[in-house]
Amino acid sequence: MKRRPNILIYMEILDLLLDGPKGPSRLSQAIGLNFNKFLEFASFLKSKQLVRSEEQEGHELYFITPQGQELNQDWKKVRSKLV
Repeated sequence: MKRRPNILIYMEILDLLLDGPKGPSRLSQAIGLNFNKFLEFASFLKSKQLVRSEEQEGHELYFITPQGQELNQDWKKVRSKLV
C-alpha cells in the first residue's frame, strides 16, 4: 500500500473542514486514518493555528481557521498548476 505524504493528509483535513465543523471520528474515517494517527495530524494543524477545536454539547468539533482557509486556497492554486 502506497503511503500518502503528510502534506496531502493535512490538506484533506482542511478541505473537509471547509464544509463546516466535524468531529474527530468523522474526520478520521473520511481520510482513512486510525483515530490516534488522526489526532497526531490534528494536533499539528492546531499548533500551526490552521484548525481549532472546541467542545459543543459534550462533543469535540474541529473548525478551520482563517489561516487554514487561506492555506487551502493557496494549495488549490498550486495543484491547479501541476495537474
